[in-house]
Amino acid sequence: MQKIIKEFEFNGAIVEIIENSLGLINNTYVLRSCTDKFVLQKINTYVFNNPVQLMENIYLITNHINNLDKVTLEIIKNKQGGLLVESNGDFWRAFKFIKSQVYLKIDDPSLIFECAKCLANFHKNLLVFPFKQLNTVIPNFHNTSFIFDRFKEILLKTSEFEKIKCISQINYILSKENDCKIIHNLILKKKIPLRVCHNDPKISNILFDSKKKAICLIDLDTVMSGTILSDISDAIRTCCVSQSEEEKDLDKVFFKFDYFEVFIKSYLRVNYDSLNKVELSNLVFSVELIFLEQGIRFLSDYFNGNKYFKVRHQKHNLLRANNQLKLSKEIRNNRSKLQKILDNITHNF
Repeated sequence: MQKIIKEFEFNGAIVEIIENSLGLINNTYVLRSCTDKFVLQKINTYVFNNPVQLMENIYLITNHINNLDKVTLEIIKNKQGGLLVESNGDFWRAFKFIKSQVYLKIDDPSLIFECAKCLANFHKNLLVFPFKQLNTVIPNFHNTSFIFDRFKEILLKTSEFEKIKCISQINYILSKENDCKIIHNLILKKKIPLRVCHNDPKISNILFDSKKKAICLIDLDTVMSGTILSDISDAIRTCCVSQSEEEKDLDKVFFKFDYFEVFIKSYLRVNYDSLNKVELSNLVFSVELIFLEQGIRFLSDYFNGNKYFKVRHQKHNLLRANNQLKLSKEIRNNRSKLQKILDNITHNF
């Protein structure tokens, strides 16, 4: 790693290296010099097979946000002025460390308000950015129809023994085939517009200061075109729940409807005018869909040998899938309750 470190333009000699194990995809290290701190990451090329295009996106987006005088990631370039360091087939990148704190789950409604406001401002700041300039780093990332079809392909290669053990999860997912097509079809019909989206605005990708005020979104690897509905629902997926997706005791896992109300009020206060009627009418459904989508992705990775998400044990992705599928069912059973909350909020705009 010292060889990699020497290739970047860090201020001062690095005196400490601490691994950060929070992320599910890349390998992350916090570096400290005598005067500064930095984040060094090895990009997971199984997930991101074109690191150059990925960093081009981040460079464009951070420049745009910086030009608006807003806080965002600051890229540390290599000594030749490039955005990456390549070594033995591995790709490394670095950022200036932002003094902050992160949360894996929320037990404070004021944090929900901040999360939603942060995401809404991110969307609003990028409304004028031409999304076609961005590379598609992961095709079909939130295309639930595509994710469903890939799940069926993986099932064909999965042993009968494994399928029998997960028959209830499989049957539930297969029963949702039509639901998985709804948002994608609306995009194809241009009833839901494509915009610049973060595509992974989970709670741990929002930095907070010591006063619990949101600073900015990080982990910009998946910033590309998409639907705002996926971003809103994905943030809700990790903000408005009793436990994180890592919780294996499903009795502890439930959706927080009061947090949903706080989130929607805060988001729409900033960015209501940017959403059209079709987006608003599909917002509640998108929350159900994002839990389902994530459950499919976790179960697919479990059947596929745990290649995508980092795991601590062989059944880790199965436990995550069970967690997300339970929440998807809960949203399905309470759609009318959530819609009433949304309608009461939008009535005042």
